[in-house]
Amino acid sequence: MPIITVKAIEGVVLTSPEQKRELLQKMTDAFISVVGEVARPYTYCIIEETPLYEWSIAGRPLPDLPFLYGPEYAEMHKKANELMRNFVESQSGAQPSDSAQSDAGKDPAQSIWEGG
Repeated sequence: MPIITVKAIEGVVLTSPEQKRELLQKMTDAFISVVGEVARPYTYCIIEETPLYEWSIAGRPLPDLPFLYGPEYAEMHKKANELMRNFVESQSGAQPSDSAQSDAGKDPAQSIWEGG
């Protein structure tokens, strides 16, 4: 039996019972459009809502808008993007950036994360 699970923040994304019913119907219909009507009687669709401050990004309970728009989170993104870029380059045979080659013997990703 297929189970479709939709996770949302309580009261933020889905704000009315009508929206929830519409989402349940459309998620089921989308699934059935791919696998066929034979699965409709066995297809479960569940909405799981998480209360505010019981979810986080980067370990910070949300919604913490000053954190999301501030310099600390921006720096996390910058470092993570550099790590990903260097990894992709290493997988395609290209040479990683100079910052990834610093600290011989150290994992390049860790070196970048530490600002090396």
